[in-house]
Amino acid sequence: MTTCAADNLVTDLANALKRQGMATDIIEPSTKIKVFSPAGNAFMDELITLKPDADEVLTWYWSWDRPICPATHLGSAVELIKNVVSGTRA
Repeated sequence: MTTCAADNLVTDLANALKRQGMATDIIEPSTKIKVFSPAGNAFMDELITLKPDADEVLTWYWSWDRPICPATHLGSAVELIKNVVSGTRA
């Protein structure tokens, strides 16, 4: 995957999270995004990383280096990240 395609994935995730009421800062355009709830606890901020998994599938990862889901599963990523950052459960 090209850097441009990875940039687009990060931007798409940031925009989708914003539509769900989350705030985002793109830290590194092709790999890292900080996500937080504007009205939430600062300790719940999360740094999400985009990188290949063991099978070379681009995957979103939590700050503790556990996979969230494949990068192309945007809806799943948004729900899981929103639930963790806002402190809610699905």
